[in-house]
Amino acid sequence: MNNRGFVRKIADSAYTYPIGTFIAENGRVYTCVNPYSYHLVRCHPELYESMDGLFVDGMTMCWLIRLLWGRRVPRLSFDMSSMAADLFSYLNGRGVGRSIYFLGTRQETLERTIAQFRKSYPSMAIAGYRNGYFIDVEDRCKAIADIVSAGSDFTIVGMGSPLQEQFALDLKNAGYKGIVFTCGGFLHQSANAINYYPDWVNKYNLRAFYRLFHEKGLWGRLYNVLIEFPVLFTWDTFVTKCAVSGSRPRV
Repeated sequence: MNNRGFVRKIADSAYTYPIGTFIAENGRVYTCVNPYSYHLVRCHPELYESMDGLFVDGMTMCWLIRLLWGRRVPRLSFDMSSMAADLFSYLNGRGVGRSIYFLGTRQETLERTIAQFRKSYPSMAIAGYRNGYFIDVEDRCKAIADIVSAGSDFTIVGMGSPLQEQFALDLKNAGYKGIVFTCGGFLHQSANAINYYPDWVNKYNLRAFYRLFHEKGLWGRLYNVLIEFPVLFTWDTFVTKCAVSGSRPRV
C-alpha cells in the first residue's frame, strides 16, 4: 500500500486539531487508526481514503511515523484521555448551543454511559442515542434517517472497524450535515466510570496493555500490534519511497 497519503492525512488532521476539527465545515467524518486496525486500512483503502480526517490511537504508530517519515504526530483518540474530553468540555460550555448524538454498544450499556456523561457534563445537549445493533438493513437505514432528522451537530459512532467507518460515511452520504467521529469501544468502556483508564496508565502510555487485562477477546490482537503492524507499515513505507525514487524493492 502506498502510505504517503495516509501519513499526510494523519499529519494534516493533527495540525488542525482541535479548533479546525470542532469548528469545521459541515458534513465531515473523522476516524482513528491504531496498530491493530492498520491491516483493515490495507484491506479497505477506499473506505479510509474517504474519511475527511485520520487520527492516531496508539503510541507505537506515532513512534513509527516519526521514525520512518520524520513527522511528529500526537496520539489522539476519541476517549476521555484526549478527544472526547476536549469535545465534551467544549459542548458543556455556556452558550455553545450545539448538540451531540451517540450510537453504539448495547442499549442497556449505553443507558449507563449516557448517565455518566450527563453527570459529568450537565450542560452538554444530547440530541439522542441508540444502540449499535441493527435487526436488518431497514433498521440500519432507519437509524441513519433518525440521526439526520435529529439534526445534531456531532455524532459519535462506536461499532468497531470497519463497520463504524462505513456507517459514518453512509450517514454523511445520506445528507447528515454535522461532524461524525468514530470511537471504537469508548461507549461501552464508559458505562461504569467516565474515566476508563487510571491516571498512571495514561501517564505511561499503557492503555493497550490495560485493555488486554480488562476486556475479553483482545489477547489475539497482540500479534497484529507487536509483529504484523511494524512489518507491514515499514514495508509499505519502503515500497512507497522506492516508487518515488524509481527503484523497485526486491522480494
